[in-house]
Amino acid sequence: MDETCSVSHARSPENRPKNRYRDVSPYDHSRVILERPDGESDYINASFVRVPDADRKYILTQGPLENTCGDFWLMIWQQQTKAIVMLNRVVEKGTAKCAQYWPLGSDLGYEDSMLFEDVGLIVTLIGEQDSTNFVQRWFTVEELATGIKREVVHFNYTTWPDFGVPSSPTAFLNFLKVVRAAGVLDPDVGPCVVHCSAGIGRSGTFCLVDSCLVLIEKHKTLSCLNIQELLINMRSYRMGLIQTHDQLRFSYLAILQGGREILGEDANSNIKTSDSPPPPPKRGASLPVSNSNEEEKVDSEEDDIDKQLSELIDDDDEAPPELPPKKRITTKKDTDMTHVEQEEEEEESSYLLRKRIREERMIEVAPGGRIYVCATHKRNDSLDDETPVGHFTDGNSKGR
Repeated sequence: MDETCSVSHARSPENRPKNRYRDVSPYDHSRVILERPDGESDYINASFVRVPDADRKYILTQGPLENTCGDFWLMIWQQQTKAIVMLNRVVEKGTAKCAQYWPLGSDLGYEDSMLFEDVGLIVTLIGEQDSTNFVQRWFTVEELATGIKREVVHFNYTTWPDFGVPSSPTAFLNFLKVVRAAGVLDPDVGPCVVHCSAGIGRSGTFCLVDSCLVLIEKHKTLSCLNIQELLINMRSYRMGLIQTHDQLRFSYLAILQGGREILGEDANSNIKTSDSPPPPPKRGASLPVSNSNEEEKVDSEEDDIDKQLSELIDDDDEAPPELPPKKRITTKKDTDMTHVEQEEEEEESSYLLRKRIREERMIEVAPGGRIYVCATHKRNDSLDDETPVGHFTDGNSKGR
């Protein structure tokens, strides 16, 4: 096996319980190594990702598990990280995505501090500010043995839909601007820690867009980019970065929009994804084409870019899995499942939930032979559809 693809530390029996998914592992050559006393595991599911041309260095990691929160903060301390970028919510659609690894604060009726005795650190919430689409928090991290304190900023993007992408690059780019303006991505500070649930899909998208915008600022042109080459190089540090076609397409759109804002023009420069520069993504309604020939050209360009993106994303790639509820006790079966197997299990559970809800509905016959369906449940955002409460239907139809 190529040494650059070795994951022996992640697959060792003593470290397997520290992995959220059995098929998302850090490579041995790029994994973050914790400084621990002799005999204690130095493992955490986290990887250094370097983009030398952009002078960027990130740490991409999974959402902490209940049993790895201490390791997570120890990594923050030892790497002298100034900021954490969290691209998921703790719970999404009623399902836990990562452990609650920071204190919620007295304003919400909880403690202001969390003690991690296993690593000798205490984390205290000192401030929080809500903004559109994200929350910014400030913590102090104190090493108990020395009394030394450091401040860490927490940027939590809260509107990135699970198994999808934001509806528009604008909100994401505004978030990225705030992170960059804080100076926490600069080369003279410790690497920024970026995570979602698995630490590869949304996290990879964030790092790719940020690095490309740095290169555009540096070279003052969009034509300097070779996104395919850049992404492949990033994947040599952590497997599976950017998992779906939609995530990569969103990256393109965000890079184009952000690049044009940087250059201050509606640049139509080509961005290279292979030896021959591909056309840009299909234009939106705000950029109308002038005639039918241009419209046909745009359609052809759309097909070309879809083909190029498909070469980077395998058809079998799936989004990161949803996790079991936070209070559920993890069994050996759970940790042995891949994210694909977990997704299939969750789809079956969702089907059974819908079936039970339908059976719980009360059917009443109203005058005129019409059926009155009275739903007995509250709306659940995890459902794909729902019959409205008090919805009238004809006896021979499902509804209107």
